[in-house]
Amino acid sequence: RTTQTELVLAPVELHRRNIQRRLREAQLPKDGIQCTDPTAVANQLLATDTHPPTTLDRIDRLSMIRSIRSDDEVSITSPAVPAEPRTLEQIRTVIENVTGFHPERLDVLGTVGNGLTPPLDADTADLVEAATTTERLLRQRTAKTVSGVQSVRRATRRILETDGDVWKQAYPDIDRVSLVGISSVAISHIDLLHAVVASVSIPVHIHLRAGTGTYLSHRVSQLFDIANPGTVVFPS
Repeated sequence: RTTQTELVLAPVELHRRNIQRRLREAQLPKDGIQCTDPTAVANQLLATDTHPPTTLDRIDRLSMIRSIRSDDEVSITSPAVPAEPRTLEQIRTVIENVTGFHPERLDVLGTVGNGLTPPLDADTADLVEAATTTERLLRQRTAKTVSGVQSVRRATRRILETDGDVWKQAYPDIDRVSLVGISSVAISHIDLLHAVVASVSIPVHIHLRAGTGTYLSHRVSQLFDIANPGTVVFPS
């Protein structure tokens, strides 16, 4: 339909600019496309029935992790987990992208880790524990959201809790959602789309890249096979 409006989620800013450039070069109308990123969508959704979230930036997280490390009562390092704040933040980010701190996914990761040969099994358990503890302590020390990913998870839960009403309020004119420009799949993005598919009667498309698309096309369907997307092991 000529009036169709598509919400295009491109996590990387370069991809969003490329989409706009390609449309200009092809002299195609841009009215029917809203190009944004998943975190901005999450903030828009959360702003419909509460105050927009404020989020720690990476510098703030590193400073807070440094403070956590100086607390003698807290031990989050081990031979497998260096004490350097940047490394701890990288570990937290990787485990967050893989599991979303969802209890079922953390259990799966723990099972996989237990099946590795020593000392890889213990090292894996230490890495997961370090990431989870770091996230929990960051949450305890700030009223802000720890990262944009946390906002995406909160928005995912709100879509499901309101049976899609919060989405319809924020995006009443959207006819289709597309996730584009991804060479790897962040769990939070999949869970957000999962909530939309489950609660809103609009089509959702995921556009994969040539190099990794064949593998990811099989993985994506498995990632949707989870109960209560957006759930975390912390108080939410």
